[in-house]
Amino acid sequence: MEFLEIDFVKALFAMYIVAVSLLRLLNDREFFRLTAMKKIWGRSRGLLIHFVSSVIMPLLFAIFYLCRGVTGTMAF
Repeated sequence: MEFLEIDFVKALFAMYIVAVSLLRLLNDREFFRLTAMKKIWGRSRGLLIHFVSSVIMPLLFAIFYLCRGVTGTMAF
């Protein structure tokens, strides 16, 4: 049952990352990494890459670890 607690902690941490990333993305002031991505990849691709890497991936990890914690099974 020890891995259940670890998975819930991982899920909560991933949800925290999603929330912080969304708040930073919706903020009026842009951060250095987002500005650099927009300069290198263009506005739409830079925003897409930043959104996928900062919001979507942590959200998928949160869903994965939350489901793993609820079912109580090891995935790998």
